Amino acid sequence: MKKTKGYKLYKNSIFIQHNEPQSLASQKKKTGFLVLFCTLISITNSFGQNDVKQSDQSSEKIYSLSGPNSVEHQLKEDSKSHSQATDIWYALDSLDQRKKRFTDKTGFSIGVDYNSQIMGATETMGDDYAASGVFRVYGKWNLAGRGTAHEGGLVYKIEHRHKYTDLPLREWGLAGVGYAGFLQSVYNDQKFRVTNLYWRQTFGTDKVVVYAGFVDVTDWTDVYAMASPWSGFNNLAFATSSGTMGGLYPDGSLGVMISAWLTKNIYVVAGMVDLHGDATEFYKGFDTFFNDFETVKTFEVGYTPGLESVFFRNAHLTFWQSDETTTATSGWGAMGSVSWGIGNWFPFLRGGWSDGGGNSFYKASISTGIGYNIAGPNTLGVGLNWNKPNEAFFGGNLKDQYLSEIFYKWQVTHHTELTPSIQLLGNPALNPNSSFTTVFALRARVFL
Repeated sequence: MKKTKGYKLYKNSIFIQHNEPQSLASQKKKTGFLVLFCTLISITNSFGQNDVKQSDQSSEKIYSLSGPNSVEHQLKEDSKSHSQATDIWYALDSLDQRKKRFTDKTGFSIGVDYNSQIMGATETMGDDYAASGVFRVYGKWNLAGRGTAHEGGLVYKIEHRHKYTDLPLREWGLAGVGYAGFLQSVYNDQKFRVTNLYWRQTFGTDKVVVYAGFVDVTDWTDVYAMASPWSGFNNLAFATSSGTMGGLYPDGSLGVMISAWLTKNIYVVAGMVDLHGDATEFYKGFDTFFNDFETVKTFEVGYTPGLESVFFRNAHLTFWQSDETTTATSGWGAMGSVSWGIGNWFPFLRGGWSDGGGNSFYKASISTGIGYNIAGPNTLGVGLNWNKPNEAFFGGNLKDQYLSEIFYKWQVTHHTELTPSIQLLGNPALNPNSSFTTVFALRARVFL
C-alpha cells in the first residue's frame, strides 16, 4: 500500500474515494443484515405491545450517552423554554406546544433549523473571508414500546450544506488560512446529505441503548458538554479526540453503537462504523461495509458521580483503532477527558494521542479551558490548545500549532441564537508566510 501524503480536496470537501464491485457473497451478507434488522424491529414491537404496565422511566428520562451533536440532545435543547431569552415570537412558541402534543400522540418528533456562519482572518494565503450555511431537518419516530423502558424507533437527520463564497468554511481554514485542521468542521459544500438514519433501541431497562444504521461516530465518542460545532467551540481541536482520532472519519456511515450503565457511576460505550461512508450517497454504505469491511472501532469507559450529571461532571478514557485502506495506513490511539462543573463554571482538560492512521489530523493534542453557564441559554467558552500535526496526513516537517478560541452563545429569542467568536492561531502549519493570525467569526441559528 502506498502511504498517503498530503490531503485531497474532492467536491469542495476532503474526501477519500474507494470503489469495489459487489460480490455475490456480499449480497448475501447484506440480505442477512436486513433480515436481522427487520426481525429486531418486529421483536421489540411485540415486546412493547405485550407490556401492559407502563414503566415510570419513559424515553424522556433515559440517561443517554449521546453528545450535544446528537438528534436526541438537540431536540431536548430546542424544546427548552428559557426565561432569559427575549419572548417576541409568540407564533413560534405556540407551534412548540402543538409539536409537543403531536409527539405525545404519535411518537413522531421533528426539528428544523438553519445555520449560517462567516469567518474572516487577518493573515491568509488567499481569500480573507469565507461563509457557509446548513439547513437541517432532524427528529425521531418511536415505533416500538413507546413510553416504556424498552423503546425503539428511527432517528433521522437530513441536511443541505452549502457555501456562500468560493471556499466553504471547512476548506477555507486549510486552503485559505493555512491552518492544519478544521477551524469549522461541519460547514462544507456537500449539498444534500443523510447524516443520520438509524434504529435506536433500549433493552429492558433505560440503561442499555443500541444504535444500528447510518450513524455519526462523533455522537458518542469522547463527547463532553461543549463539543458541538453548532452551538459550542468551532475548532475541531476542542471537539472529538482533540483532533487526534481523525477529522475525516465519516458521518452518515453504516455502523453500530452500544452504550451501557454498569453502575450508577460507571458506563461503557463501544462502536464500529464503515470508513468509506459517504453521507451524500449513504445507501452505498451497504457495498463498502460488507465488501471491504474496513472500519474504525471505538471503546470508552467513563465515570460520573450521578446519572443526571453525566456530561456536567465526567471523566472518561477512550480508545480507537482504524483499519488500513488503499488511501490511509492503519492506526490506533487513546484520548482522555475530565470536565467537572462547579456551580455555573465548567472547567475541562482533554487530550489525545495517535499512532499511525492516515486520517488523523494530529499526532498529539492537548486542550483545556472553561465554560460559564453551559446549562443556561447563554454560554461563554474559552479554550487553549497545543497540537502536533500528523505528517502522515499533511506531509512535510510541520511546526507545532497553538490556538485559543473564545465564543459567546447568546440566545436572542426562544428560536434564535447568535455566537460571535475569536480564534488566535500561532504557527499555522500550512502557511509559510505567517506565524500568527486572528480569525473572527459570527454564527447564527434559527430553529423551529
